[in-house]
Amino acid sequence: MSHPLESIVAVQKKDRRLIKLMREIRDIPQRKQDIEMQLAGSVQKLETAVDSRRHTEATLKEQELEVESLKERITKYKNQQMEAQTNDQYRAFVKEIGTVEREINDLEEKEIVLMEALEKGKTIETECEETLNGEQAGIADELAELDARAAELAEQLERMKADRARVAELCDKTILQKYSRIMNNKRDFAVVMVESGGHCGGCHMKLPPQVTHDARNPIKVVACNFCGRIVYNPAS
Repeated sequence: MSHPLESIVAVQKKDRRLIKLMREIRDIPQRKQDIEMQLAGSVQKLETAVDSRRHTEATLKEQELEVESLKERITKYKNQQMEAQTNDQYRAFVKEIGTVEREINDLEEKEIVLMEALEKGKTIETECEETLNGEQAGIADELAELDARAAELAEQLERMKADRARVAELCDKTILQKYSRIMNNKRDFAVVMVESGGHCGGCHMKLPPQVTHDARNPIKVVACNFCGRIVYNPAS
């Protein structure tokens, strides 16, 4: 007489494959999100590089305008200097011109630093663009592969569900219901073999001798006293 748990064990094998398959299906959206987050980081780096370059350009432009303004002031002072009526007035213009020329020198030195920073910023921006373009191409391929895998898994899932349903039709309905409740709770095994030495194959606790004995009886369905899993002890 065959043991009624044999068909339940067959269902369990199907369910474990289904659980693994559904886990992979559930993981795909997170994997896609992780990939997209990686791209978002590169986009942010490029945006930061662009903002930094634009800020440097704006600052440099301000400096250049300030230098032009100061040069115009020197021209104005020199014209006024030519019209000076006294030596004191002449020397005052000389002093003002010298002060403005020092300001121009300071600004021009800052311009040199800014131009160096601008060139460096442009290089960084170009590198960020190249990195982003490379990642976009690679990520597009990865996302397409994941979409294709998701479609493949969805088809496989439907086939496996149908196969599982056919096997489940061979099971005792009462035992199948009990199995389903345990499987939904444990999510790994609902039916386990009695291990050598009379231990539960699920929690590995020592089973009472009567449970070990009853687990061989095809008209009895017994559970582990500790974890509640159905224990199965087929005759050797």
